[in-house]
Amino acid sequence: MSGKDAAPKSSVAAEAKVDFAPQTSKVEDFQYYPDKPLDKLHSKSFFVKEPSRYYDPCAESSKMAVRCMESHEDDYREVCAEYFKAYRECKKEWMLKRREGTW
Repeated sequence: MSGKDAAPKSSVAAEAKVDFAPQTSKVEDFQYYPDKPLDKLHSKSFFVKEPSRYYDPCAESSKMAVRCMESHEDDYREVCAEYFKAYRECKKEWMLKRREGTW
């Protein structure tokens, strides 16, 4: 993967800075992945990219899932299930907002 395909450094949240369980009673506020796919920086980066370029605002979640698969070659489906789920949730949130046109 080249440096051009990676997410901008300012958009990738450090794990220590992500509030996975905010002090709220609403389940919708919980975040199970390190990415922030609805960040305005992702929106701008997506629209200024070349048409043939792929842009993934959930790149950090994707990298975590791939690292897990590489580390657990034999039983990765069971061990890495949470990483896969986090990536799917991130992607689903991004695509939903994108389809609504509110992104």
